[in-house]
Amino acid sequence: MTKHTVLTILGVAVVVVAIGGFPSWARTPLLVVVGVAISVLSYLSSVVYCSNCKKLIDDAEQAFPSAPEEKIVNTQKIQ
Repeated sequence: MTKHTVLTILGVAVVVVAIGGFPSWARTPLLVVVGVAISVLSYLSSVVYCSNCKKLIDDAEQAFPSAPEEKIVNTQKIQ
């Protein structure tokens, strides 16, 4: 089951709980739990997972080498 399917089911659950005639002592916790679940899943849907990111970064660094770093010369007065 994909995240988008779960989000759709949770959205339907919000509607059912909101207009389903549940008592307020049960409706409020159910809506909070479903709301938190929707928030977490929507965040996870926006996160891009990359199993080989290190390799992609290394390839990009080889393709586009950065400017040579300037060498910093430490000049301290010897006493």
